[in-house]
Amino acid sequence: DTKYRLNFSTQSLYISTDSESGSEDTIRVSMFKREGDWDGKVLIHFYSEWRAFDSCNGNSYLNNIPTQRNKIWKISRTATHISISCNGVEVYKKRVVAGSCSNNEGSFKHLDVDIKFHPSIDTASDRFTTGMSVSRV
Repeated sequence: DTKYRLNFSTQSLYISTDSESGSEDTIRVSMFKREGDWDGKVLIHFYSEWRAFDSCNGNSYLNNIPTQRNKIWKISRTATHISISCNGVEVYKKRVVAGSCSNNEGSFKHLDVDIKFHPSIDTASDRFTTGMSVSRV
């Protein structure tokens, strides 16, 4: 179970995939505080209708997804927002007040986190980078 360090205050997460809408594939990224405690997660579902899930806002539909098969997804966070872009087009932006999430899915309190991919659930991610190096999922 490899975890990778990511500081959202200076970096974004880029994930490449060739999965298509309707494939039922999923990108799942879990986030943990440095001490190892749970901090939140982001999922992108490749259903017939594109959907995203984040720990504070739950499920949302995605719009304006580029039609190219190969996609680069960018996940960014600040202290107040989470956003997802696909091939340079912003497809998701939600307000996140760190620590105010009122569910059991995480708190999004921290920008400096360890991230983890789950191969049994994440069937879409091929490679990822935080801008430092490229890794295979």
